[in-house]
Order: sequence, then structure tokens, then C-alpha cells
Amino acid sequence: MKQTITKYLCLALALAMCIALFAGCTSELNQGGTEAPSNPAGVTDPTGGGTGEAPTNPDEPQNGEIAGEIVTGGGAEEGFLDNVEGLPETLENPNITIVYWYNPKQYAVDIRKQADVYDPILEAIPYFEEKYGGKVTVIYSAWGDMLETVTSRQNAGDAPDLFEVYDETLYSVILSGVAQNLDAYTSDLDYDYYKINKETFQWKGSYYAIPLKPYAFYIMYNKDLFDLEGLDDPATLYQQGKWNWTTFRDICKRLTKTTDGELSQVAYGSWEDTILSFMYANGGSLLNIDTKTGEVSSNLGSVNTQDTINYLIELKDCFIYGNDMWGWFDNGAMAMIRGHEYPVDFPFDTGMVPFPTGDDYEGKNLVVYPQGMAVPTGAKNPEGAVAFMRVVNELQKAVGDKKEASRIGQENYDMIYADDVKLVYQYDKGLNDIGTVIATIVNYINDGVPAATINANMESQIQSEINLMYNDR
Repeated sequence: MKQTITKYLCLALALAMCIALFAGCTSELNQGGTEAPSNPAGVTDPTGGGTGEAPTNPDEPQNGEIAGEIVTGGGAEEGFLDNVEGLPETLENPNITIVYWYNPKQYAVDIRKQADVYDPILEAIPYFEEKYGGKVTVIYSAWGDMLETVTSRQNAGDAPDLFEVYDETLYSVILSGVAQNLDAYTSDLDYDYYKINKETFQWKGSYYAIPLKPYAFYIMYNKDLFDLEGLDDPATLYQQGKWNWTTFRDICKRLTKTTDGELSQVAYGSWEDTILSFMYANGGSLLNIDTKTGEVSSNLGSVNTQDTINYLIELKDCFIYGNDMWGWFDNGAMAMIRGHEYPVDFPFDTGMVPFPTGDDYEGKNLVVYPQGMAVPTGAKNPEGAVAFMRVVNELQKAVGDKKEASRIGQENYDMIYADDVKLVYQYDKGLNDIGTVIATIVNYINDGVPAATINANMESQIQSEINLMYNDR
């Protein structure tokens, strides 16, 4: 805990800055789309809201450019792959090609700056090459251009062996035939690394992608603001099973303040798609996607989702969406944010906590973002691609988890991954214009439009998007 005098001085300065710079900005939305990459905490925001604090590289490669030397952080004990169940001892073809969004040159810079940065794909490459004696070729492609790069190479008869899929693309690449069926190459072992539903990576009973470790969506909070207001620590409430909508509502209203009629302190900031995280933590979702039958329908009118929207309407004056959140939180005038990654260096103490559990749900829950890697149709080496993914997930257990614990703090790591914590998520962003759908809902929320009216107004739009992405294929 910082000294009390320091806290007061920093907070007073921050409030003065925010009154001057940010007054009246509670409803401006980030319209930048859903382009954020997927994993290495401390580098990017894998949320679908924007790249946030991601560092930039003046030598950024062009889409389709083959990466040179892969520099990694290492850290696995010698022989950690010797007794991995299901991992082949040899491969007939030890060479694979991966289309990937993380510029390896940038990764080398990032790990020199922060030793706990960890990317599961790039880190696995030297171990795979050492074991099988082949070469892993990385073809760089910006996050939003990966699919185009893959299909371009497919059309040219030179399909890669792996590429990343996520909530907006997984079912699309399955239905379009870009990703191939993996039933002949995978086993249950490939889907038992993490506490997630295997059906997320299936379509009509067949597998089409292999999971990476899910990314945890957590709320970072300014401990000093909580102390100054005399509020209980959110992480303590969570561990006591009391981190729910009731306590979150009280906190938001206590920590949102105005000065001379202008907003001077705000409770929470995030990208617009944070509304989905609140839905998941209440047992709701935007869509119903039944991967067993292939049936997809809107879930906006369900009780859990409607209750979530009405709850967010109640707290609309306590939230800021989009890029404005960075200035508010960094200057000490925002209590909670989803988007900042550890490690951080602020003039105030911070903590982290999962999303609060909704009134229609129960237990300790952690909203996560499942990630996966797919094998394109026409790939030359699907067997090698699946073996590589086994190396990726074994290395995650041996090195990646420790890096994450070091980055966010062992106590925080143990809290969010405790045995009594359930991972909650939905893969329901697979609509053609999902950014507009979410932004429209947020606009309605900020205008105080009741949830039932939002559903009635958007039902035809969502159904049209569903038809375009699923039913018309």
C-alpha cells in the first residue's frame, strides 16, 4: 500500500486532469471493429475491442511474409516431451507451415522488455523442431487478415498446416470448408487440457479445431479508490462468494462521481463487447449455437440475457466504453477496467477480480475467451500440425502457466484458477456484422431503452445475420 499522502495527491491531480480532459464522455463508443489478437497477456488485448496498448514495430512485415529467426524465452526442462501420452515419437513429415498474427520480430522485442510475456505458438517452435528435426515456417498475417492469407494460399494450391480461429471465425471457416475435419488425426487427449466444453470446437459431432489455453477476462481495479471510499476489496468479496451483481451495483454507484454537474470519477470502463461478458456471467448469451445439430438462433430475448441488459441499463452512467477508458483509469479517476494487462506501473495499487456473478447464475465463475488452431483443407501435413498442438499445450503446462502466474501474481492466479471456479463463455460472435450488432445494443443501453424493446427492435437484424452466416450456407 502506498503512503496515504501520496494517494491523495495523485488522486487529486488525476481528478483535476479528468475534469478538464474527459468531462461528458461517458457514452462515446469505439467503432474500431474486432481486430485484437488473441493471447500474450502484457502485449495486447485479446477481447475483440481493439488493440489497446499493443506496442508497434516500425519493421512490421507484410501479410504473407515468411518470418525469419524465431526468438523465444525458453524455460522448459530438458526432456519434458519424452513421456507425453499420444505424442508420436517420429513424424514422416516433420515440416509444418503456420499462418500467424504475432510478428516474431515484435515478440523478440516484447520478451526482452518483459520476461513473463508468453506466446504459446511461437514458444513451441524450437521444441517441435528439436524433437522431430524439421522446420516450422511462420507466415505473418495481421489479425484481421489471417483468413484471407489462408484462403489465398489454399486457392494457389499451397495451403498452410495451421492457423488461429476465434469466436468470430471458427464456425464460418467450418461451414465454408476452409477448415478441415480433424477426427482422423485427433483424440480426446487433445481436448482434455482445459476445463472447456469440447463441443465448442465441433460441428455436427466432428472436431475442426484444437484448443489453446483460454484467455481469462478479468477486471483490474484501483485499490486506492476502494480504500478511500471504505469499500470492501473485490478479490476478497470474490473469494468469499460475495462478488455478485448486488455488490458490483453498490460499488459502481459509490465510485461514480460528478463535480459541478460533470463526471469526475467513473466506476468501470471497457470495450463494447464487455456486455457479452456480463451476459455469460449471468448464464446468458447473444446467440444460441447448437454445434450438435448446427442450429443457430438469437438468444437476446432469453430471461438471462434480458436481465443482463436491464442491469447494464441501470449502471449506464457508471460505464465508459471504448478508447476513452485508458485516460480515465491511467490517471486514477476510473475504479475498474477490462483491458489493462499485467504488469502495470501506476502511482496507485491495483488488484484483479473476475466478472461478478449475475442474479440468474451462481458460484464462482471466470469469463474466458477460448482459442483454437485449425488445419486448413488442403494442408500438406495435418498429422504434424496436430503433433505440434500437443507440444504447444504441453509447453503451456510446463512453462506458460508459470509465466502467467508470475505476470499477474501467484495469489491472483490461484484465485481465478481454483478448483471451485467454473469457466464460462460462449462462442456467439460469429455474425457477419457483429461489431454493428454490439454497438447498436450498447447505444440502446446508453439511451435507457428497455431490454424487451431492444430485443423487439433487433430481432429481424440478428436473424438476418444468422441466416447470412449459417442458414444460407
